[in-house]
Amino acid sequence: MQNKTDKPLLKVEGLKQYFKVNGNFVVKAVDDVSFEVYPGETYGLVGESGSGKSTIGRSVIRLYDPTDGKIMFNDMDISKRMNKATNNALRTQMQMIFQDPMASLNPRKKIGDIIGEGLDIHHMYQSNEERDEKIKRILQKVGLAPEHATRYPHQFSGGQRQRVGIARALIMNPKLIIADECISALDVSIQAQVVNLMKDIQQETGTAYLFIAHDLSMVKYISDRIGVLHLGHLLETGTTEEIFENPIHPYTKSLLSAIPAPNPIVEKNRTALTYDYRSSGIDYTKGTNHLISGSHYVKCTDEELAKWTK
Repeated sequence: MQNKTDKPLLKVEGLKQYFKVNGNFVVKAVDDVSFEVYPGETYGLVGESGSGKSTIGRSVIRLYDPTDGKIMFNDMDISKRMNKATNNALRTQMQMIFQDPMASLNPRKKIGDIIGEGLDIHHMYQSNEERDEKIKRILQKVGLAPEHATRYPHQFSGGQRQRVGIARALIMNPKLIIADECISALDVSIQAQVVNLMKDIQQETGTAYLFIAHDLSMVKYISDRIGVLHLGHLLETGTTEEIFENPIHPYTKSLLSAIPAPNPIVEKNRTALTYDYRSSGIDYTKGTNHLISGSHYVKCTDEELAKWTK
């Protein structure tokens, strides 16, 4: 959990990511999103499919060039064209774990070469022995054996491949890891193993996570703070307790009401709230951030806030 005296490690202000489809149509995938991630914390981004979660992650790590807005990472402005020093710092200090553990690993390369590729590009070792030792240590840290370095991705299960993806990100000793739905393709039991591994590594290394997911129970388990996305807009953000105990926005309430209860008696009587943006009368573009308490913000108009909190 962040200390309020800390400076944000990542500060995103007014991020917009538009994609031009043709001369007449533009998809506004992310529209005026602002949030902060502090050193050593986990910030969870949640929302339904197509809400812009993965686009934000890819924009932050600069796989996409942002249409507008400002992204500050470790006191560096990474939202515009970067010089060589800033680019090298970004590529070593920020890493990404991708959603599909098979598609993100080169099937023609051995695991050791996949994990060590960042070391090779940035010349982060003095000898081959040091390189091999670093790869061996990181494999052990993520629960794999040193001899796995000589195998290929197709020889591993989904959970093991995701561990390889985590090892590839960790070997650079980054300050921030963007985990883009990194557990959604895994079995539930394997999901728990991977998330517990990520929590253990965070306690050991102090790495911050931007955890992108649509599994609310998993987000609740791993996140210190949560941001709720819908149609490219960040509607509500706050600590895990603030979001789950006191949701304000109707979309957040509908999202939380959809979580199945493990108790069959409670589940039988659970009522999922419905929310339809088109018939709700809410205009996301007119809302501004209102402070509810602590770090709990809701994006809405004054009239909407008065109606939702009465």
